[in-house]
Amino acid sequence: MTPTNTTRTTFGVVGSGWRTEFYLRIAAALPDHFGVAGVVARRAERAKELRERFGVPTFDSVDALLDDGRPDFVVTSVSWAANPGLVVELSERGVPVLSETPPAPDLDGMRALWDAVGDTAIVEVAEQYPFLPEYAARVAVCRSGLLGTVTSAHLSATQTYHAIAVLRTLLDVGFADAEVAGTAFTNRLQRGPDRDGWPVRDELADAGQVIATLDFGGRLGVYDFTDGQWFHPILGNRIVVRGERGEVIDDRLTYLPQADPDAPVQTSFTRQQTGLGGDLEGFHLRALYAGDRRVYANPYAPARLPDEEIAIATCLTRMAARIGAGGQPAGGYSLADACQDHYLGLVVAEAVASGTRIRTTRQPWAHD
Repeated sequence: MTPTNTTRTTFGVVGSGWRTEFYLRIAAALPDHFGVAGVVARRAERAKELRERFGVPTFDSVDALLDDGRPDFVVTSVSWAANPGLVVELSERGVPVLSETPPAPDLDGMRALWDAVGDTAIVEVAEQYPFLPEYAARVAVCRSGLLGTVTSAHLSATQTYHAIAVLRTLLDVGFADAEVAGTAFTNRLQRGPDRDGWPVRDELADAGQVIATLDFGGRLGVYDFTDGQWFHPILGNRIVVRGERGEVIDDRLTYLPQADPDAPVQTSFTRQQTGLGGDLEGFHLRALYAGDRRVYANPYAPARLPDEEIAIATCLTRMAARIGAGGQPAGGYSLADACQDHYLGLVVAEAVASGTRIRTTRQPWAHD
């Protein structure tokens, strides 16, 4: 799941919020891969801050970005409500779009967006979770056949559409319909950190938890998320993947080899990280291994990027590769994928709220 395109590309960003800074840090760390044509920031003080911190041009309108910055593609990093209209506007002007997640707030919005854009424009979605090195390594093991046919995957790490993107990738179910059931629970926990850091007071707080099953017929996805899990140190991430010949439980891999099926192999996923101890190569991820198998190689080494930014850089690279291929899919995360994962997430919420099992229906973006 690692990209191979290394041609330098330039992108613009519409929006100046917290998420925009990820793209700007990636471009600064990878100047041979990416250039920033500019950022549309409508508040003068925020535009000044971005210019000073990142050395990027800023504009007060999309027209100015396109006319003066001339980006190869545009990242839409705006609110859920504003995003669909912006994607349509850019697509109608022939501008390739990398949209933030989700592409529209609700099912009606996604259907309208698909009707307006569909497969007629170059639109990808910056869903980074399947490209996170830890998950990409486990997907590589699934694709290798080591586990045989994968029959179930359980993920507890992040919220609906992000988690479902990983589950669908691990299970390789495409756009198959599912029967969805779920339940909610409230945990009483010590308040943990958020984007702004640790709370100023030491106190208990309620944290909602949702557990849901998505039965794709012979393949089962289990979704498990607790509010604040991204940052809270006592809410660890968990992953279990089971196949006909083996399973993954967090960092442990157990499988029955074809040549010797009565001698199960037990091994672990390990990170090859530089910059530790006396290593002077700089601090970066080099690769991930499953036993002695290299299952993920960091295409951006030796840039000093955390896993999240490696994954987002992968979205940028795959977008550039699609443009370079004349608009043909290049292994990225399509608008159809994004709509499907958010749709399934909406059905999870409906199943939890209603207490009933719900069968999904084929949507206009679904394809074989």
